[in-house]
Amino acid sequence: MKGKQILPYLFAGLVIIIGCSKNDNDDEHEYNAADVVAPVIVITTPTENQVFSNNNTINITGKVTDDKGLYQGTIRVTNDANGSLLKEQAYEIHGFLSYDFTLPYQVATATASDYTITVRFEDHGTNVTSKSVKIKASP
Repeated sequence: MKGKQILPYLFAGLVIIIGCSKNDNDDEHEYNAADVVAPVIVITTPTENQVFSNNNTINITGKVTDDKGLYQGTIRVTNDANGSLLKEQAYEIHGFLSYDFTLPYQVATATASDYTITVRFEDHGTNVTSKSVKIKASP
């Protein structure tokens, strides 16, 4: 009798283990040939040529959408004078049709500088969209 009482628990545990197990294909990009429309990116903040002082926080916000589902993307802050990468955030957001992004970056500069913020996203059809905003940093 005790064996019959434990069987449902064993079965439930087996279902959970099998359902949560990872196979070798989980990390692969699943190409979708029907996805021919590139993602749409809207950068809400900062605005073009906005000026930030040393120690100010730049809040990079916006939204990315795709008709079939997003795959991955990055947000980068680069120094235009020397091309150095000041901050980079990578995203892997399989299947999301819409994603609101927020990334803070604290300005640290001793000289007046121009920065470029670049937001780039790709969908499962390998369609890529990139948008940039130029800002100014002052000491």
